[in-house]
This record gives sequence, C-alpha cells and structure tokens, in this order.
Amino acid sequence: MGQKSILYLLFLLPICLLAQSGKTYQFQAKNAMFPDTARAAGHQYQGKKFPAALHYQDSSVLVHVPAYFKPEKPFELVFWFHGWYNNIDSATPYFRLLEQFDASGRNAIFVFPEGPKNAPDSYGGKLEQPGVFDALVQEVIASLQRKKILKKKQLPLAKDLEITLAGHSGAYRVISKIIAYANIEEVLLFDALYGGNDNYMKWVAASEKHRLINIYTKEGGTLDNSLLVAKELKTNWNLNPVLLDEKDLTNLHLINDRILFIYSHQQHNDVIGYQNNLERYLKIRDNAHSKWTGRNPFLDAKD
Repeated sequence: MGQKSILYLLFLLPICLLAQSGKTYQFQAKNAMFPDTARAAGHQYQGKKFPAALHYQDSSVLVHVPAYFKPEKPFELVFWFHGWYNNIDSATPYFRLLEQFDASGRNAIFVFPEGPKNAPDSYGGKLEQPGVFDALVQEVIASLQRKKILKKKQLPLAKDLEITLAGHSGAYRVISKIIAYANIEEVLLFDALYGGNDNYMKWVAASEKHRLINIYTKEGGTLDNSLLVAKELKTNWNLNPVLLDEKDLTNLHLINDRILFIYSHQQHNDVIGYQNNLERYLKIRDNAHSKWTGRNPFLDAKD
C-alpha cells in the first residue's frame, strides 16, 4: 500500500501546553481510540512487534481554543487525526497545526485524539464503533465546561454541532469509519485516500451540505485511488468532483466547488504546510459557511 512511502520517523518534539495564543490542554478520554481490545496484544508489521503498552494505551485528547474564540456565537469542532509513526506531540509542531488553525480565524475548537502511537497502523480503535465518536464529542464539550470555556447551558449534542474531520495519511481509515455513523459536515484528506472508498462516496453523495477536499500526490501512493474515486463519483453517483492541479487552485474553487480533488507536486509530508493548506482550506470554508449549510448549527446559548 502507498503508505509505505511515508516518512518513517518524525522528530519527537514536545508540545508546549500553552500555544502561541489561546488555551491548549490535554485530557484522558474514556472514548478515545485506545486502549482497545483489538490491539490488546499489540500489532505486528513487517515482522516487527509494536506492543500495546507502548503504542496502544494512550487515551490523550488535545484540545485547542484560539484566543479569538467566541463561545456565544455559532462554533464548530475540527478534529485532526495523525498518520503512521506519529503522535500528538510530534505531529502538532511538525505540521504547524495550531498555528495554521489559529491563522484561519475560524470560530472553532481544534481537537486531536491520540491514534496508534508511533506505529505503522491505520486502525481507529474504539472510534470505529458506532456511537463512540459522538460520545467523545460529549467528553470534549464537558471538558470545555470544566475549563470554564463553555457554560453549562452551552453543551450541545454531537448531532447539533457542525464538525470537520481532517487528517493525514493513515488517518483515512478512522475518518471513513466515523462518517458512516456520525453527523459530519466536512472532510479534509491530506494525501490520505488509500481506502474506505465506499464510505467516502456514500457520505459525500448523501447531502449537498457535505464538503470533501482531497489533496493527493504521486509519491504518497494516493494518486491512482484518488482518480478512481473521482471517476466513480462522476459515473456511478452522478456527482461532479472538480479535479485540478494545486497551482491552479483559487479561492473561488474553495468557495464554489463542494468536491475538490487537488493534485499536489509536494512530498507526502509537505501537503499540509505547503502554502499553509490547512489554514487556507479552513479559512475559505468559514467564509463560505452559509453557502454550504444554509443554517446556523449552534444556536446562541443564553443563561
């Protein structure tokens, strides 16, 4: 599978618990990916053992609230999922996730659950099970209330929030599982469309409010499958995905086109930060918010 081409070791840089702006914290979630019974004995890949104690026991969830966040206004949750041989502490600084998120100006909260830690594994743990993602959302909301970021009357159900799922490389699998059972408005795949095709196609066809951006590369091994999915969306689902080279991508595409397949000339690990792609996709989506949804996802809460 094309995931073999990913970078096998990222710098293990610690996250400063205080981001450049806003509030950043971690908590241990009951409904995080791990621990999970399917990895109770660990995982084996290419003859190497990845024991559960080192790779499948961390239930951490990072939560970042930008300094400009306004809880009294409609807001969203943006979930990020990392790929192979990665973790929260390495991926966050390496891909400049918080900096890009803050720069987007989106009135949203960034949530980053720990996945298979420093392991070559796309398994999504408990989040692959129906209902668990919604339960995790409620845990996140409750943690925000404990931190006095949200008030008690500002605790919506997961189905009432607009949620974006974004991720890199092996994150494709957990995202494809979640969209099959949870209410998700937007998916951003960064060189990650290795599989889960049926779920992605069913999801994007299910509602005109669903927005999909898939940026893919030849080096990362997602080229052939991305072109296959785009073709099937057109021929079998009567949809019109827009395929273009990243050098031709404009803000008008991001505003007007609901399904975008973007071919990148960058390396597998560069598609997130190149031209601040994560920031750009989030920012333009926010500007086009009413165009996609036609509604306010979260009514202002009153004391």
